[in-house]
Amino acid sequence: MKKIIVTIVFLVGFTTYSQSLDDYIEIAKSNNSKIKVKTADYDLINEKVNEVATYQNTNINAGVFALTPETRVGSQLFKIGASHKLPWFGEFDAKKDAVKYLAEVKQFDIVLSEREIAFQVKKAYYEIYKQLAITAILKDNKQILKTYEIMALAALSNNKATMSDVLRIRVQKNELHSKIFQNINSIEVLSKNFNQLLQRENKALNIVDSLNVLDIMTNKHAVDGHPSIAKIQEMNKVYKAQEKLIDIDKKPKITVGLDYILVDGYTTLNPAQNGKDVLMPKVSVGIPLFNKKYNSQYKQLKIKQKMLIDQAENQKNNLNIALDNAQLGLDNSILTVVAAQKNKTEIQRAINVDLKAYETGILDYDKILRLQLQKIKFQLMEIEAIKNAFIAKSKVEYLTE
Repeated sequence: MKKIIVTIVFLVGFTTYSQSLDDYIEIAKSNNSKIKVKTADYDLINEKVNEVATYQNTNINAGVFALTPETRVGSQLFKIGASHKLPWFGEFDAKKDAVKYLAEVKQFDIVLSEREIAFQVKKAYYEIYKQLAITAILKDNKQILKTYEIMALAALSNNKATMSDVLRIRVQKNELHSKIFQNINSIEVLSKNFNQLLQRENKALNIVDSLNVLDIMTNKHAVDGHPSIAKIQEMNKVYKAQEKLIDIDKKPKITVGLDYILVDGYTTLNPAQNGKDVLMPKVSVGIPLFNKKYNSQYKQLKIKQKMLIDQAENQKNNLNIALDNAQLGLDNSILTVVAAQKNKTEIQRAINVDLKAYETGILDYDKILRLQLQKIKFQLMEIEAIKNAFIAKSKVEYLTE
């Protein structure tokens, strides 16, 4: 396809620095509240690693015998003990893995939010570009109509034109004048919305003065690497880690402890080891003989893992449909740009022919006005198609890169 370049003079607000579209995207990412929330959520889950990799509390118990039982070496006065449940081998690592994988899932939420805000910024940027371009086109054509008006007034004095010709030109010129100010109002609102999208105070924007249609040429891409699919795949790692935790959790629970009993010795008797205190190490084992929750948890995880397969397939299908639509919109917009530029060129040639004939004869003002309005129509069609093409390209990038 031949090189197609659209150059437009803009009414641009100037700042002491120049910012590109990429700069605006980075500003939006750094300021966006939704991304900040997603980042905080990720940090929160990451910190949870330190929470899960800790020993359980040590249990301490103490009691006084209401009726002091007598033993051979004296009366038992009170008892104090401590016990602690031991973690199974690999339990801490398994818990850490489960939380780490969940944190990775949260990280994909950040990436998805960044992609979404980048697409929104691009879309808003190209909308402003279009309105600025339309304003420039309308101003240029208004000036051309003003020239025709001067020509018609001069011809009117020589009876080579009618007042009707002059008035028709003025009506169209006034119409363009009205549309110019409507566009300026639209630009003001769009610029304000753009700054709000960046979540910053209202500042003048720096918009490029030309877009090259060749920049929107894209190769065929696949959606396989889209973060939404990777997020689903990462969830499978979370479920596998939880499966490992179930294996560990259903193993016997071992608790070790130590009891100390204070014994009051006899004063009247003196048996061997009179008044000797009792020190008793102890071990307990918890065996889940009748606990059915582990089988249920296993089945739940298997169902969730199967759901992930279906979710990934469904998400991939949705992305492919969106990609096909975006690619179609891109291709059609390029075709529209090409057609509009060709028609615009042909109409300008027709206008030039009529203006050349004016040097030797009478200018058909009705005809040249119709041609000029047709030219405006194709100029606006071209700008609309360029905007749509760049937005479609941005959609393709959102879905594939």
